[in-house]
Amino acid sequence: MKNTKKAIYFISILVFIQLLYSGSIPLVKAEHTIPESYSQNLNFNKPYVYEVVQFGDSTGWYNFTFGLEGEWKTNPGGQIRINLTEFYNKDINDWGNVFSDPIPWYDIEIYENNLGTLNNNFTLNNRSNSEVARALTLGYNNFQSGFLIPDENLTHIKELATNQADPGGLYDIVGEIDIEETYDFLYIGFNQIGGSQKTELIYDKWTGLLIWAKTSIFGYLLEIQSLNFTLDYTSSFIYNVNQFGGVVGWYNFTFGLEGEWKTNSGGQIIVNFTGYYNKDPNDWGNIFDDPIPWFDIEIVKNISNALITNFTLTNRSNSELGWALTLGYNNFQPGFLIHIMDNLTRVKKLALQEASGFVNGLVSVEETELTIKITFDQSDGGQGTYLIYEKWTGLLLWVETFVGSYKLEMAIESYIPWESTKEENGTPSNLLLKSLPYIVITSISIITISTSLIISRFNTKFKKFNKYVLIAILASASFASFFVFTSSIEVGEVNEPLREVQEITLIVDYANGTIRTWEDFELSDYNTTAFDALKKWCDIEYTDYGDMGILVESVDHIRGNWRYSINDEFPGVSANKYNLQNGDTIKWIFG
Repeated sequence: MKNTKKAIYFISILVFIQLLYSGSIPLVKAEHTIPESYSQNLNFNKPYVYEVVQFGDSTGWYNFTFGLEGEWKTNPGGQIRINLTEFYNKDINDWGNVFSDPIPWYDIEIYENNLGTLNNNFTLNNRSNSEVARALTLGYNNFQSGFLIPDENLTHIKELATNQADPGGLYDIVGEIDIEETYDFLYIGFNQIGGSQKTELIYDKWTGLLIWAKTSIFGYLLEIQSLNFTLDYTSSFIYNVNQFGGVVGWYNFTFGLEGEWKTNSGGQIIVNFTGYYNKDPNDWGNIFDDPIPWFDIEIVKNISNALITNFTLTNRSNSELGWALTLGYNNFQPGFLIHIMDNLTRVKKLALQEASGFVNGLVSVEETELTIKITFDQSDGGQGTYLIYEKWTGLLLWVETFVGSYKLEMAIESYIPWESTKEENGTPSNLLLKSLPYIVITSISIITISTSLIISRFNTKFKKFNKYVLIAILASASFASFFVFTSSIEVGEVNEPLREVQEITLIVDYANGTIRTWEDFELSDYNTTAFDALKKWCDIEYTDYGDMGILVESVDHIRGNWRYSINDEFPGVSANKYNLQNGDTIKWIFG
């Protein structure tokens, strides 16, 4: 009997040990509180859910200690769910991770979408962020950021990301790093040089949680998007005023003038979201659909480094704020928040169609990974409005706007606006260089004429030659100026289309794992733009905005946000305005 009890006791111990290992529970001391370097607002009691946008090719899941633990897969419409379990030290067999202990550990569940029903097909308990990151390719080299990063020192995170572009290890790969930061987000992109890995990650700066990822290597492709992230509507959005000019009246749609408002450099404009409501019945016109955002607004002046509130209004529509502060043009009044940012193509279409109305002007739209920049320049120069918004939230990040004597430039907290990629931004730096020959010609002419006048003053016989000297100098200067002008003309400046271009390559990336390529073809009869190359091979839908160009809305029945690059650079003009050269590579990208 005693032997039987001993046997049962011994077997129980073995079973318990086996359960520990099967769950991969780390044999280290747990941190019962969240480390200071991580957000204190993380939730241990609910899952963080990610919807699968794209997936290609099942792949093996490897544990650092036990090796392959099975194949996992999902599909578009499926989900990946993680439950935060604790913060532990890394697995002792971790291949390498630049993040310091302790790091987050999770339970993870992977679901497939079967005709609208989510079926769980892969589950693991208590796995390190490092293991999860490597299994899902949510990182590169030893920068295995996974689902959660420390948010205490983002400068340090960016340094770690950059340093892992070319770490020089045996199994490490060399790539290009692209980092962008806005008010809410940190984007980290890794593109292997001459290889197959491309990993893009967007994190919420306030929690450190992953909100979007698109990653691929060889045949594997995964794109996921957080279903938990929403803009924090409870916080005040504080805009620091960099420039202000003029005093402006504030008009309510129903009651008319409500007073004059002003601020100054160093002042602030503070808005608090109050809700989504329909527009004011007397709204002068706003092309955004109901319901739209409404806000409380507080305008603050800087008086001897003291912030003094001098204008306050409660629960006013985004449309009213847009009109009052000139955060828009014509009936395109995006104000402080574009609430339809989930349809980026429609946002751009609305922005372009409002180039004419109360005033006429030129509209352009440019993008980065995290932002969209919309600019309006009135034809006669009366109004200029330049706006940058977060693409994920629609939140206004920066504005510079003027009309008449009124001028306002402000940015949300510490946001620094990116510079336009348009060619005219480079004009001031090249202006002196291009003008230098004309300055030299003018200087020589003035010196020669002055010398002739001085000589004739002391030698009266020379006076009769002055007019001939003057004619000769003017003729020489004119000829020299014409020669300099004609010899300095560049094709890019005059933007003349070629009748025929050869050795053209077109690449269309549908962002669903399909990439189509057409190589070494010709375009002729002056139909030689980037738009013509796409139209030659693909079924497209677009809207023509006349002088501003076309907006491609659908390629091969895939509707959404399409943009193009030429030789890996993104031009600042519409595709039908970009004239190709021999050997150009055009890439159209969805998303």
